[in-house]
Amino acid sequence: MKISYLSLSEKRCTIQFYGCNFKCKACFAPNKANRYTEVTPERLITEIKQFDPGEVMLAGGEPTLYRRELIEFIKMYDTKIILTTNGSLLDSVFIREMENTCLKEIHIDLKAYTTKLHEWYTGSSNQMVFDAIAQLNRSNLDFEVMTVFIPGIIDTDEIEKIAEFLAGIGTKIRYKIIRYVPIGNISQRPTEAEIKGAVSIAKEYLGNVTSSLEERTHPLRSFRVRI
Repeated sequence: MKISYLSLSEKRCTIQFYGCNFKCKACFAPNKANRYTEVTPERLITEIKQFDPGEVMLAGGEPTLYRRELIEFIKMYDTKIILTTNGSLLDSVFIREMENTCLKEIHIDLKAYTTKLHEWYTGSSNQMVFDAIAQLNRSNLDFEVMTVFIPGIIDTDEIEKIAEFLAGIGTKIRYKIIRYVPIGNISQRPTEAEIKGAVSIAKEYLGNVTSSLEERTHPLRSFRVRI
């Protein structure tokens, strides 16, 4: 599997996987430089354990592009793991294999509810993401759905559609609204009032809604490690 880098903070080690099957217009990791290292799950575990992190986050890019190696890594590693994914490659077989492992939770990024908007923004359909959320809700895995709030594109109306959709699957689903950081010149940074308004609307449908405003923007200590 291809790894761009490891990022270490006070809380966790984040593994940045190279490549993605989406082509999001505001992607923060477009992989233009083609800089990555090919590693086996065994080598990756060896590299991580020297730092003894409290938890490991698998991020991207899209980690599930390396499905076989990813499953092997999760089954072999004995520390809490968080998987961040666009959800398009998750299926019932993958989800069953992840149950009863050290996978602490899955963060699934639902870009948009409206099909044409999702296709315009990512270049791909969102149907597989919908299916993955429904299957996760039937599993014993802890998961959270996230959406980036992008003014004028994925804003209050779209957040409400997503919240209503999620409530149709389960009103206890955790939903988090992320504040857009301007990338790709497609919109501006939303105000705190816009984010709080979106949270209030989503709470009309779901019982557990948060936003990135409630988190620290930067870790206390962070540095990157090439492998």
